[in-house]
Amino acid sequence: MKILKFGGTSMGDADTWQRVLTIIDRYETPFIVVSATARTTRKLLAAANNAIENLSEAQNKAQDIQRRHQRLISNFTSTYSDNNSQVHKNCIRWIEKQIAELHQALVEINDAQELTLEQKDAILSIGERLSSYLFVQCGTIVSAPMKWVDATDIIRTDSEFGQANPDIDYIEQKALELKSLMSGGQIPVMGGFYGQDASERTTTLGFEGSDYTASLVGAALSADAIEIWTDVSGIYTCDPRLIEDAEPISQLSFQEATELAYFGAKVLHPSTTKPASEQQIPIGVKNIFEPDEPGTFISHETKEAEGVKAMTFKEECVVITVTSSNTVMGYEFLANVFDILRWHHLPVDVVTTTEASVSIAIENGKRIDEAIEQLQSYGSVELESKQGIISLVGCTTKSTQSLIKRVVNSINSTSMHMISFSQAKGNLNIVLPTEHIRSSVKKIHQQLF
Repeated sequence: MKILKFGGTSMGDADTWQRVLTIIDRYETPFIVVSATARTTRKLLAAANNAIENLSEAQNKAQDIQRRHQRLISNFTSTYSDNNSQVHKNCIRWIEKQIAELHQALVEINDAQELTLEQKDAILSIGERLSSYLFVQCGTIVSAPMKWVDATDIIRTDSEFGQANPDIDYIEQKALELKSLMSGGQIPVMGGFYGQDASERTTTLGFEGSDYTASLVGAALSADAIEIWTDVSGIYTCDPRLIEDAEPISQLSFQEATELAYFGAKVLHPSTTKPASEQQIPIGVKNIFEPDEPGTFISHETKEAEGVKAMTFKEECVVITVTSSNTVMGYEFLANVFDILRWHHLPVDVVTTTEASVSIAIENGKRIDEAIEQLQSYGSVELESKQGIISLVGCTTKSTQSLIKRVVNSINSTSMHMISFSQAKGNLNIVLPTEHIRSSVKKIHQQLF
């Protein structure tokens, strides 16, 4: 049994829905996880943010989401002369229900002049609620034996809204209940990204978290494989939208794929590999437009080759440098710094240290100001904004010094802020001002690949 996850581009319009149905028909009773239709989650987020000060603008965005989904359904059902009238009615009723809930949520935000993380999660989940239910309804037209599953029935989490942590035992128990459904020949279809806590409040697994949902379900069901279907033929040596001659990678280890996702590659959510790797379930990344291409195969094994496997980058980062006061030094100073960052949920990307200071590159976030205020208790703090990180992953070169020299020589080294190499992970990370990131990525890729 396989888990098939289809991303936002795959769910973008009636034509891609047809492609997805054709792909599903190749498999014997898979479990399907879908994202919201393309750009819907970002539109929902924009509506939620607008609602604080401009309810009219927020409601206009909600109406746009409604129209786009109604148009998608009309385009799909109009292809079939028979058996589509009731499906169309069911779909329109579902869209109206979800959009009515969205309008109510926007009014509540405007009344309170505040958007809470709990409200944001509830609003963002509407995208997957729409796509998953509507897709199942449309599938009935072509006699696809699909059954809609509400993710809140399966994905239980804690109450960390915006970045909830899954309850693995609960998910395993609930997912196993679906085996009888599948043994009867029905195909479960579930929206990714969202779930609920023990108090039945909607939560999300983090932005673009549908990959993670697929992996959680795959691990719970001991699936044979998890396939992530997207609009590119696997994971590339670099983002093909930036590097025209980037090449797809045939095989990666779980660790390599995790590092690429964590440092900016958009193909996978960073948490996707953990449940799969723990159960030794391989992950495939494939292209809905070229379904016969092999894509990228991710497992515990990797192809050893001299050089670098791939590179990626982040652009929205800051560098915090903390110089210790005379009262706190050494390991205690570092422990205090990292404890504060952990308390504020600010994961560290790159670290360099001296005897009396530590420089840390992290993604820009709302809680940085609060963290800096606390860090000032342990020394002077300097913040440098508009920084980015280039990460080279899968560095198997025998000479680290030679690799670093080639990288430094290929870019303007005077703009480098930090450079860090992890022998254990085989990663080389370079911190540069954001304005130099893309040009440097192009130069490094040309030098190394």
